[in-house]
Amino acid sequence: METTDAAMADAHERAATVGIRRAARPLRSALERDPKDVDLRAALVSLYRAGGALEQAGRYSVVAPDADPDEVSAYLRWAIAQGADEARVRHLSLLDDSQPLPEDFVADLAAGRVRRTPAEAWDELGGTAMFVFAALIVITLVATFAVVIFWAPAAPFIAHFGSRLFALAWAVAFACFAVADALRHRGKGAAWKGVVSVVLFVFGAAGLVSLFTGGF
Repeated sequence: METTDAAMADAHERAATVGIRRAARPLRSALERDPKDVDLRAALVSLYRAGGALEQAGRYSVVAPDADPDEVSAYLRWAIAQGADEARVRHLSLLDDSQPLPEDFVADLAAGRVRRTPAEAWDELGGTAMFVFAALIVITLVATFAVVIFWAPAAPFIAHFGSRLFALAWAVAFACFAVADALRHRGKGAAWKGVVSVVLFVFGAAGLVSLFTGGF
């Protein structure tokens, strides 16, 4: 284990000077000789993860019980784009005959489809909320401009109403992104996005209550 830790530390140090691909070569060579060495495999995953190469991290962690779903999904997309079949994927991931690929991965590979992970689904919902936010900005600006021309007294109401809807849309977006971060075990990101979501929701909801109960 100490030897593997030293190799991992050396690989990370080399990556800073020669790049991830070259730094990973010694680890890959060692893993080729012993595909069942979980420490070497974990070292490769750590190296690629630190460099932001999710598909390569998934490449070497695909059979691990604690594999990151986002990384495995990225690897699946990459493998499909390469036109790889199961045998090719096994070769790319340096697996021997006793290391089966997950059944759902094999099925998705054969079908050429990539299922969204739960975190990706929440990210997509957050993106939709951001789109709604942008649409609300345009609608509010157009509506306010029109009201100023045709019914000026209502302009403050429209502007106030729109701003509170902006806040609620942002609140939903940040809530979705917070859930996605939580699913990825990114505690700090989930925490601050959750706090921002609550603040925006309170601001938006309180503003709407104020608007419809007497004043703004």
